[in-house]
Amino acid sequence: MQVYSMREAPYHRSVSVVMPSYNERENVAEAIERVAGALGEQLLEVIVVDDDSPDGTGQVLAQLDRPELHVIHRKGQSGLASALAQGTRAAKGTVVVWLDCDLGIAPEYIPELVSKLEDFDIAIGSRYVTGGNDLRSPGRALLSRILNRFAQVVLGSEITDYTSGFAAARHTALAKVPLSGEGFGEYFIDWAYHAKRNGLKIVEFGYDYRLRKSGLSKTDSNWLTFLRLGLSYTWTILRVKFHHWK
Repeated sequence: MQVYSMREAPYHRSVSVVMPSYNERENVAEAIERVAGALGEQLLEVIVVDDDSPDGTGQVLAQLDRPELHVIHRKGQSGLASALAQGTRAAKGTVVVWLDCDLGIAPEYIPELVSKLEDFDIAIGSRYVTGGNDLRSPGRALLSRILNRFAQVVLGSEITDYTSGFAAARHTALAKVPLSGEGFGEYFIDWAYHAKRNGLKIVEFGYDYRLRKSGLSKTDSNWLTFLRLGLSYTWTILRVKFHHWK
């Protein structure tokens, strides 16, 4: 009888990685290459959902000769959550991973995140468990930590990083709790909370969150944008909880 390690288990031979993209010309090719290198035979497909990037991201993607690459070009549509939702609906793998293109999260974490699904329905990357760090500026890291502590108090302490966005899930789990497809990072708060409420088994995995490798951040470009997002996330936390108080 052949014995498999957690990382080599046959269940994980079919992984779809969904990557939303907007103005990621400088990062997208390297991100795809590193995803493929990290997952090897486990990788079924990389789905890049590009929101008609004006910086030439689409042209970079068109020049890549990778059979596992599938590109969804969206015109007249935009938004992180809706891009992830559309890519997830198109995914054919037994496991779906969400990863940003900006290389703020190293793709090399993916195999270990996926391996957690041997015993769980969902694995969430967290900056706030053992092995995790938020390596952005101290001010932004502190505000994110405060927001997530607030989310834990309101929504439950089982999840430490409600704004992670880095996750792997069994396709069957996503069928039970689909993405809302609305907002920027608000979708993840809503999705993680409802996954927990629906009895799905969730585990967290520590990772280092760094500044993007190249290009401009969609959230950290200025403090006003960052604070506006923080207020929107706070409202989402309260809205999600109040909905279940009715």
